[in-house]
Amino acid sequence: MTIESAVISALSLEEPEIFVGGLTILERHILGLYYNGVKKITVVLPDKVEKTPVFRRKFDDLTLIFTNKPVDFFDSYYIKSNTVFHKALFDELERAADAGEGKNILVTGKAMHGSLWLTQSEGFSIDGYIDLWTGLAFLNAETLKSMFELETSDSDFDIRFFEDNYSSPDFLTVSGNNRFFHRISGKADAKSAESLLFHSLRKPQDGLVARIFNRTMSLPVSKILSKTNLTPNQLSVINAFFAVIAGFFLVFGHSMLGLSFYISGLLGGLFMQMCSIYDGCDGEIARVKFQYSHLGDWLDTIIDDITNCIFFASVAAWAWFSTGQERFIYMGVAAFIGQWLANYSMYYYLIKIAKTGNNQDYKVTNSSEGPVAVFFEKIKYLTKRDFHLFAFFLLGVFGRLDIGAYFICAFAVSAGLILISQHIMLLIKGSRAVKA
Repeated sequence: MTIESAVISALSLEEPEIFVGGLTILERHILGLYYNGVKKITVVLPDKVEKTPVFRRKFDDLTLIFTNKPVDFFDSYYIKSNTVFHKALFDELERAADAGEGKNILVTGKAMHGSLWLTQSEGFSIDGYIDLWTGLAFLNAETLKSMFELETSDSDFDIRFFEDNYSSPDFLTVSGNNRFFHRISGKADAKSAESLLFHSLRKPQDGLVARIFNRTMSLPVSKILSKTNLTPNQLSVINAFFAVIAGFFLVFGHSMLGLSFYISGLLGGLFMQMCSIYDGCDGEIARVKFQYSHLGDWLDTIIDDITNCIFFASVAAWAWFSTGQERFIYMGVAAFIGQWLANYSMYYYLIKIAKTGNNQDYKVTNSSEGPVAVFFEKIKYLTKRDFHLFAFFLLGVFGRLDIGAYFICAFAVSAGLILISQHIMLLIKGSRAVKA
């Protein structure tokens, strides 16, 4: 079920220009609804509002209505505007609406849901005894009309309506499933909500190093960057300069700058790790400011692959210069070939199957396809970028990036063989499907 209509109650938003994550609260709701499939959004404003809020982005397929009193009613999402919440709550609400057979659905939660340290979730209380709160709902057209027939001069008229009716047979409640929800009554609340918002950007598919180390470093930077006009695509390009700087120190640090091989290796490893850390900023900004694009996905993927090749070549060059052993040249060439074999396989899958440019959408096998396929699926996570760049950093600290040359050769060649094998399996499977 796709819910294509929404009502945002802005009756209680005293400071509409409060920003959270680089967007006003109202912009955040409109964009969140639009990217969840909503095509008609009604924003209900107080009678005393003299100036209609400005929504800066334009979408040809979005109808945006600002009014003091709704006239037309449809089955709709209903949002209290002075809130910030996890976008996954839309999915929870939609699933509940599918199963609810036309009933009204309230998303409810408690303080510990999605909490971070001392910052906890907080909504609009509908049951003081058990501290149950809400602020997000799916309402059918009849209920929505009945609610707006009440006196709306009290900005919390809707919460009182929910409090009176949530236990009736026409209403169902669904847990927020540990997703954060935070009401906003001032800038202090906005700051707390922003902390919860950025904490929610951590992804389950992140590698071990990304989860423990990289996100801890990148999220505070992304929080600052969200307040600028920098776009995710610009951040992708800027981050590539860390790779160029790393390569420069590794290849030319000794010959041009007169640095010792240890210092040039240390600086090269440090800038590699900085590239790995801040590689997450473009995606974090895209998600928090709803600046998604197909071009952005491909730009991020291709820049990552190019910077990987810079790292591989520069580490091999450093190892050759520092040891005088020519085998490192051949290892660098082998790593380069392995990397682009892997890239070819992944690009084919993303273009033909996934229809995206996001390399995290690459997945060919599943657990039902036999032990060899399962092995390939499991082992490819050892080649995650965050893992091997962190390893380079540690080797740079210990002055042993020559070991890193062996490391990149083994893993790049392994990645190439694994992904090419998966690519062949994919082609065979497709050929069999055509014959069938």
